[in-house]
Amino acid sequence: MGVFLKKKLEHAALGVWEINETVDQLLKGVNLSEQEMKHYSYLRSDTRRKQWLSYRLVIPHLVSIGEIGGIEYDEHGKPYLNSGIKHISVSHSGKFSALIASATHPVGVDIEQVSPKIHKIAHKFLNKNELKIVFSKNALEGLFVLWAAKEALFKLFGNRSLNFKESITINPFEFEGEGGFTGEITHDGNTTQYYLQYMMVEDYVLVFSVNN
Repeated sequence: MGVFLKKKLEHAALGVWEINETVDQLLKGVNLSEQEMKHYSYLRSDTRRKQWLSYRLVIPHLVSIGEIGGIEYDEHGKPYLNSGIKHISVSHSGKFSALIASATHPVGVDIEQVSPKIHKIAHKFLNKNELKIVFSKNALEGLFVLWAAKEALFKLFGNRSLNFKESITINPFEFEGEGGFTGEITHDGNTTQYYLQYMMVEDYVLVFSVNN
């Protein structure tokens, strides 16, 4: 289908792609660098190839021609463009992939398809403060926002040494279908607060943050 959603943010741009194409159809739409072709060759499943190619196809819809570069990865596996826009973050779930890009600010994004199965693993990613958060309505969606928010901040921070469960804390908020809230990252004795935004995309939760 192509770009399902495009959103201009302060200091960033966000795009969501609905994946209905075949691998060959997606591949025809991109001009991959040698480094990207090497990375692409490591992707073994068609599902993973579709997700990766759709990220690449989102980029021209979010940045100018002069800001487009090939996707590469730093020592922590965080993606960036090798010329132009330096700050990007990507995510995928089901039929959607998402990418956020900024020329000046670290960014993070996560998209998750809502499913009751999350109740079985919530204790693995929520710390004691987050487990106390109670939603008066749409508790399942609210739980997914918590998960996606932690994922988005983990990606924004870009350091795998960060303890996902204990070092990232999402502050209480009321789920309204779309809105904003805050979260905190504690690392090396320092705590920094971040603002996050969320919205529903069909039965998917989309959360993103721009480090201002």
